Amino acid sequence: MLKEGFELLQKYGIPIPEYWVNEIPKDPKFPLVIKADVLHKTDEKAIIKNINNFNELLESYNYLSRRFQDRDIIVQRQISGNYIEVIIGIREDPTFEKVFLIGLGGIYTELLRDYVILVPPFEMKEMEASLRRLKLSKVLFGYRGMKINLELLYDISKKLITLYENERLREIEINPLMINESNAFAVDVRLSTK
Repeated sequence: MLKEGFELLQKYGIPIPEYWVNEIPKDPKFPLVIKADVLHKTDEKAIIKNINNFNELLESYNYLSRRFQDRDIIVQRQISGNYIEVIIGIREDPTFEKVFLIGLGGIYTELLRDYVILVPPFEMKEMEASLRRLKLSKVLFGYRGMKINLELLYDISKKLITLYENERLREIEINPLMINESNAFAVDVRLSTK
């Protein structure tokens, strides 16, 4: 479902890194990351990062293709530099109809459990106030010279809510959304349909 998720994100204007599905790109910009379309990529050793040349690309692609024969293999431009990993998602809720999750993302999401739940629609100031209540909120708002672009995060959040509503999904989650002061990229997405 990763391919379908990326296609939906692109359709709604949510930025994603350049990617290829089940093919080796001819003249890519390195570094690259390769991943099999499985739920817990790190746990299943289904992701290889820091691919810096064509030989590494071929070797990594062939390795994952053999291990995950029944899954799509995604080759993606690796986002490098100073980015903060955020999780955003929206799902059905029996009480509020839908709820929006936002917090620190990446491989430590389940370990840290540092996120908040909002009920759409919400304003940017409500989102900011909620994010400032996170245990590790300093990471988002200026730790060691890095911080997120709150307006960009809010804009992507609104686009994700619109996608969820228009496409009649049960759930969609971007984890991680790599974001800094000027850019953001959804590097992984999972979704479930009704």
